Amino acid sequence: MSQPMPFPARMSRRYLPEIHDLHPSMAPVLDDLIGLFPAPAQDKIAFSIVPDWQGAEPLGRNAAFTARLRGLSGTPVLHGLTHSLGPDFLNWLFYGHDNRSEFARLSQVETRNRLTRGLAILTAALGQPPRWFCAPRWQQSRHLEPALAGLGFQGCLTRNALSTFDGPPVPLPALNFDEGARAVKIVLGALARRLTVPDLLRTGQPFRFVLHPDDLTRPATTREIRATLARLQAEGWQPMSIPQALDLGRSIA
Repeated sequence: MSQPMPFPARMSRRYLPEIHDLHPSMAPVLDDLIGLFPAPAQDKIAFSIVPDWQGAEPLGRNAAFTARLRGLSGTPVLHGLTHSLGPDFLNWLFYGHDNRSEFARLSQVETRNRLTRGLAILTAALGQPPRWFCAPRWQQSRHLEPALAGLGFQGCLTRNALSTFDGPPVPLPALNFDEGARAVKIVLGALARRLTVPDLLRTGQPFRFVLHPDDLTRPATTREIRATLARLQAEGWQPMSIPQALDLGRSIA
């Protein structure tokens, strides 16, 4: 979580709900993730969808999950192609899994290739093209945004903002609970949030509340998420969709 950023007064105490890593094998927990958010937030969720999770779960092979995606309220977001660059020792050491920073260091050609393939799969699944992109782990090379603009995207969700191709970015940092599979990193992440989240809420800084499927596999993380959302409700925070965030973010403070 970043330090508080300047923001229009009309965005104070607003948050954008997000769910990342939608793919067929996480279908059993999708409703549970949606249900963590209060009812007024559930039709405003930005859903980051992976077209071919780990190169092994293309959406086109799962008609039931594709139908579920089409029935979701909220905003669909393209979330890479596979969300993986394969096995990697350092990623295994620090995170306990493969290299999931899919777009961090790709060449111009490979960036466009993966975007084009992912866009085609997700467009076929949804029946219409997504207009937003979120790089896995929010890590992107310098080639990404020009390629997205060339493919007709409206913008992308970076770690700290909604970055658009037709106007200035809207400051909107991400609050993330997924620290990988290593216990030490999970504990350190939770300790860091104990310091940063109270400051964030005290300032009224608008932000993105991001959930991942693995958040439900760790009881302490799930409790933290529930407690934070309960505090948001108690303190009068309001959910907003991506279109609402753009409208509010570009308004005069």
